[in-house]
Amino acid sequence: MLILDDEPLFRETLADVFSGRGFLVSLASSLAAARQLLHRMPFDIVLLDNKLPDGGGLALVPELLRSNDAVKILLLTAFPSYENAVQALKSGIHDYLSKPVEIEEVILAVERLLHTTALEKVEEVHRFQAHQESRTALLVGAGARFADIHRLIERAAATEARVLITGETGTGKSLVAKAIHYASRLAEKPFISVNCAALPESLIEAELFGVEKGAFTGATATRKGLFELADGGTLFLDEITEMPLALQSKLLGVLEEQTIRRLGSEVQRTVSVRVLAATNVDPEKAIAAGTFRRDLYYRLNVIHIHLPPLRERLDDLPALCRHFIATLAPGRAVDIPEDEIARLAEYTFPGNVRELRNLIERSLILHDGQYIFPCRLIFNPAAASQPHPAEPLRRLADVERQHILAVFERCGRNLTATAQALDISLSTLRRKLTEYGVRPTAAASPANLEAPLSK
Repeated sequence: MLILDDEPLFRETLADVFSGRGFLVSLASSLAAARQLLHRMPFDIVLLDNKLPDGGGLALVPELLRSNDAVKILLLTAFPSYENAVQALKSGIHDYLSKPVEIEEVILAVERLLHTTALEKVEEVHRFQAHQESRTALLVGAGARFADIHRLIERAAATEARVLITGETGTGKSLVAKAIHYASRLAEKPFISVNCAALPESLIEAELFGVEKGAFTGATATRKGLFELADGGTLFLDEITEMPLALQSKLLGVLEEQTIRRLGSEVQRTVSVRVLAATNVDPEKAIAAGTFRRDLYYRLNVIHIHLPPLRERLDDLPALCRHFIATLAPGRAVDIPEDEIARLAEYTFPGNVRELRNLIERSLILHDGQYIFPCRLIFNPAAASQPHPAEPLRRLADVERQHILAVFERCGRNLTATAQALDISLSTLRRKLTEYGVRPTAAASPANLEAPLSK
C-alpha cells in the first residue's frame, strides 16, 4: 500500500492503522517521492491526496496504472465537486473521499476496494474455467462435420462479425457462443447470455435496454439493461426467433445505430457490443411463418454456424461418453462397454448432447461398478439387461414415442414439466407431440391422447 499525503499526522496515523492490519505500507509526501517508490515496486492499493506540494495527485494515476493495471486507487480531496469526481473516475480512480475525513471512513473505503479485488479474482477464475470448459466440450468431436465447425469458430473468433448459430436443442449452441467469445480479443470483457424465450414479453425490453426510475409501476430505481452491461463485450441472444416482433424491430435499430434508449428515457446511449444469436428452428421457416424479421436475419447472419444433431454425428459418441464420464466422475475407475455404445447409437437422442450428458450422469449415480449401462434408462429394462437379446428390439421411433408419451402422462400432461423431465425444449416437445397426433395444449385430456390432428 502507498499512502501519498502531505499532512504528516494524517499520513502517519493511516500508516499505523494499516500496518496493524497486515499491510506493507510505504509513505510519500510529494509526487516526486511517490515516483521514486514507484520505480522500485508496484502497489496494489494507493491512498492518493489530490493536493500536493508539487502538483495534483491525479497526475500520478497513469503511472500507477502502467506499473500495475489492477491497482485500486482511493482519492482524498479537500475540494470535492461533481466535475472533479467525474474527472477522477474517468482517469482510473476507483473511489474518493472528501476531506476532512474520519479514519474509520478510510478503513471502510479500503475494505470496499479489497472486496472488489477479491470479486475480480473470482471473476477471472470463472472466465478461465468457462473458457476451458467450452473449449474442452467443443473439442470432443473428431468427425469431418465437426472439423468444419471448429474452423468456423476460429474464423468467427478472429473477427467481431455477428454470428447466427442454429441447431436443435441440446446441440451445444451456447458452448459455441462462449468458445467464440473466449477465443476472441473480447475474452476479458463481459459475456452475457439471455434466453429470449424465457422472459415474459412485458419484461424483455426492460431487460435488454434498461429502465429509468418511474418509467412504469414498480420501476423504483434506474437499472442498466443487458446491452449496457455487455458494453465492450459480447451479448448472446439465445432463441432469437422467440423474441416478439415489435422488439425485433428495436433490436434491428440497435444493431444499425449502436445506440440504446432505456425505457422512460429520451437519452440515446452509445454501446459497443458484439451480438451472437442462436435458434433451434429453421430461420427461413420462422420468416415464412411471420415470427422472424427477414431484415434482422440478414443483420445477424453474417457468419452462420449450424450444429448437427447427435444422431448425425454418431462417430463422436464414444468420445463424448468418455468425456462426460471423466468430467462427471473424476478419479473414478469407470467405463462404458463398446456394445453399450453401439446400442446407444440406435437411439435418436431428441435432446442431443445435453440429453447424453444427463443420461451418463444418471447412470453414474445409479451404477457403482466398473461399467455403466445407460441403455437401461432408455430401453425396456428387462431387454436392456440382456447383453444379446434373443428378439430384435422394437423400432426406435416407437421406443422414443412410448417414452415421451409416458413421461407426458406422468407429468400430468404438463408441457413445461415434461420438457424438463426429458431435458428437451418446449418447441421440440410440441413438435414431437404433434407428430404423435397429440394436441399439445394445457386442456388436453386423456381421451384425445391418441386423437389425430384435424387436417
